Amino acid sequence: MICAISLLVFISTHLPLNCKSWTVLDVSVAIAYAMLTAYGKSGRALSAAAAFLRGFHSVHPLTKTEREHLVLLTACRLACSVTLGAYSYQQNPENKYLLLHSEPAWKVLEFVWGLNDTTKRAKIREATNRLFYIACDGYDSNAEKNDVIDCGDLTISDHYVLELQDSLTVRPEPLSKRQKLNKVITFVTGNKKKLEEVQRILFSDTTKDFSLTNAKIDLPELQGDPLNIATEKCKAAAEIINGAVIIEDTSLCFTALKELPGPYIKWFLDKCGHDGLNKMISDYDDKSGYAQTVVAYCEGPGKEVHIFDGRTMGKIVPARGKLDFGWDPIFEPDEGRGKTYAEMGKDHKDAISHRSRAFAKLKDFLTK
Repeated sequence: MICAISLLVFISTHLPLNCKSWTVLDVSVAIAYAMLTAYGKSGRALSAAAAFLRGFHSVHPLTKTEREHLVLLTACRLACSVTLGAYSYQQNPENKYLLLHSEPAWKVLEFVWGLNDTTKRAKIREATNRLFYIACDGYDSNAEKNDVIDCGDLTISDHYVLELQDSLTVRPEPLSKRQKLNKVITFVTGNKKKLEEVQRILFSDTTKDFSLTNAKIDLPELQGDPLNIATEKCKAAAEIINGAVIIEDTSLCFTALKELPGPYIKWFLDKCGHDGLNKMISDYDDKSGYAQTVVAYCEGPGKEVHIFDGRTMGKIVPARGKLDFGWDPIFEPDEGRGKTYAEMGKDHKDAISHRSRAFAKLKDFLTK
């Protein structure tokens, strides 16, 4: 089916110059490419599409019929990118550039068209149509032509789109009169468990004006003081995401080794394992140390980076508990009642962990 759709789109977009086609086809192509920008790749593809649609519609309003077909036509263009990219790469596997659009296009297509979850398919399309409706009819049509068009209400993560109100059936009031949707903050991590932990700690009723998404980004591996490392990484991430970001840098510091491994604990753990980390201080009487999380927050490119430092004192012990979450099994906090992080329940760990203390400071900052 995808190949057939792609063929139709390929033909429609390669008609001779003297042939005419519907304007909405051009709009759907532009929307598809907006979804493949860095903004779209960070989990806000629908937001990028809606922002473009609002700008176009404010100058050249689309008809009701055209808007009803936008989701289908955009999916067709994405299918075209996927098919042509895969075919070209198959013919020339040495050219990785050919996958520049096909891989992210496939990811967006899977979400928008519900390829992997038939039960959510109708809901996703309905939510996308609703977001496009907001994009077209949710701006102040009485604004001056030279005014900057506000798209703040469209800045939401893809999965949050599903939570839009189902009762939106009439033209909404201008943005100046109605409440905007949550501000999206991107947590730079590919670790789903870490994302879940931060969501538990950071977001509650006191931070209802924000929502959290995540993105896995390859940032430069810096050396030096943890505070400086977090600051520089946060600046780089804000440029890539082009929006609000959170960077977390975690350290495990051994007193006997003058605070090493520190921010390099990830590589020490990968190479030495839990037993190897214990052997590093086996000849020392002092097994104490501390866990540290440095959280950096930046609202966007060129904005100030805010740093929040959280620490938990404890000692290094032979691994106990579940072994699937980093170095948690070998760190026993002083406030842990004789348990390692890996042996604790979520509530107990959240109450005393270095991560919770750093993010509690960020939460207080965001609330204020």
